Amino acid sequence: MEKIKAYISKTRFWVLVAVVLMVIIAVVVIFKKAENAEETPYEKNRKTVAALEKADISHTENALKDLGSRDGSEGSQGEERDTVELKRAFQNAVILGDSFSESIVEYGFLDTDVVLYKRGLSVSQADDLVDSAISLRPSAVFFVFGTNDMEICEGDSKKFIEAYRRQIGRLKEGLPDAAVYINSILPATKEAVKETPSYAYCEAFNEALQAMCEEDGYTFVDCTFLIEGKDGIYEPDGIHVIKSYYPAWLSYLADTAGL
Repeated sequence: MEKIKAYISKTRFWVLVAVVLMVIIAVVVIFKKAENAEETPYEKNRKTVAALEKADISHTENALKDLGSRDGSEGSQGEERDTVELKRAFQNAVILGDSFSESIVEYGFLDTDVVLYKRGLSVSQADDLVDSAISLRPSAVFFVFGTNDMEICEGDSKKFIEAYRRQIGRLKEGLPDAAVYINSILPATKEAVKETPSYAYCEAFNEALQAMCEEDGYTFVDCTFLIEGKDGIYEPDGIHVIKSYYPAWLSYLADTAGL
């Protein structure tokens, strides 16, 4: 009789344990569902990034692009900086160029200790500017040439690149550790091209610049997207651009160089 009672007691104990476990599992499942239902987009993104750290790199790149498009960051060009921020960003950099660079100073965005320019200058004539840049010892140098070169070189992009390489070589001799950034040439309007046919070589010259950068290890900065689809961006001459272009351009240069 005592054995039967002991058996019944043990049976009741294990039944109770089983019931308690079932209740615990049910509670966990309910809370888990509620947690997933209330999960914020930020938390989902955080978990996605954490999972990507263990994933194959090719899949990771595609997934990160998708993640960026979800939160609206894909294709972002960064914030446009004000004059104070721009001067702070370029304090250890130099911009070399022609009248496009001159306008940076004329509009007051940067000063002449950062921007070295001469109106109508071609890259082949920039020896003095390069020497001045070397004396300033910047960590980054931006070249802005090409509009005048298209006419001076009579559309010969090879001649243009030879002159460009010579000036970069002179710069690197004096500043071997400086980062070099080559700015694209902005296209002129159709009216300006009719008046000065050499401006029609813009695309060919930009392609040559990009190829040079890829071959020699410099950074080509294509800024043409900054004027695309924008009415009234050009000055009446159809070559130069209005004041509002410059903070967007300089901000993009600074973002590209990590300034």
